[in-house]
Amino acid sequence: MPFVGVGDARPNLVVLAAASWAVAAGPREAVWWAFLGGLASDLLSGGPLGALALAGLVPVAAAGIGDSELRPRSALAGALVVAIASLATSAIYLAILAIVGASLPDAPRLTTLTVMGAAYNGVLAIATYPIARTLHRGAEKQASFGW
Repeated sequence: MPFVGVGDARPNLVVLAAASWAVAAGPREAVWWAFLGGLASDLLSGGPLGALALAGLVPVAAAGIGDSELRPRSALAGALVVAIASLATSAIYLAILAIVGASLPDAPRLTTLTVMGAAYNGVLAIATYPIARTLHRGAEKQASFGW
């Protein structure tokens, strides 16, 4: 997403949304968002089809594992979990790209871009995680009324 970058840092909006939802609501729905969003991103980016969809599944699921009592309550704790999931997704995605033979920049530059992107996702998650948590609570209230 070059139009939302800050310097060389680019967020992964699919992982940002899916991991924020995973932290707020658990992995069950979030992995579907990660998979479908990853496929859409792969189709739009011209990269290997399914690479981002595959790369995001495990980190997003791991971000949402745990009882509701164990899920982070503060925006900063949720943002940290999202940043770690983003870093793991990027590492898996780069491994997939290397396996399929895609040309990649040199390792120091790649490491810098990966860490900067994960940090950027973490900063954005300070806003998106509370929104996801609020939406999830609203959905739970509707479900309790039998709608």
